[in-house]
Amino acid sequence: MSLNGISNPVETTTSVINPNAFFPDIELQVFIDIYRLPNEYKEPTLAHVLKNAMHQVNDKIYDFVLILQSAIVAETLDAFNAGLVDVYKAAVMHSARDGLLKYFETANRQKAADIQAERAEAVKTPWIDEANTFIDAITKEMLATAKEYEVVAEGRYAGGFRVAAI
Repeated sequence: MSLNGISNPVETTTSVINPNAFFPDIELQVFIDIYRLPNEYKEPTLAHVLKNAMHQVNDKIYDFVLILQSAIVAETLDAFNAGLVDVYKAAVMHSARDGLLKYFETANRQKAADIQAERAEAVKTPWIDEANTFIDAITKEMLATAKEYEVVAEGRYAGGFRVAAI
């Protein structure tokens, strides 16, 4: 079975709480519905992969959050720019979708698992590339705001923080 077909849809009310209060939480059901994930994925696996993806995306963006917060008061991404909330969620869910490939193999589908393993890199790369594009969009918006408030200097330093290259 591919990751684009539903055999028996899963219904859940679980919300994956973001470990960083600046970023939004993500409803597990939204992740399942958007990516049409098959019911072979157990809820704890989906939640774990989504939480891991949150950590990865948060780590990539957090330095930019600190730069932004040195320029303006923004307690949450929604307070800074509500339009970026969906972009952030897409980045996390794309990263999580990529992480699910390793859990898709099962003992009773060895042949399918072998084919999946051969195609993994080709299937995986577009999801990560698109997630990185979303992350870039968020960080560029944060840096643009910081520049408006003259927090980011020409020497690429901002209020004591060294700005990471994009």
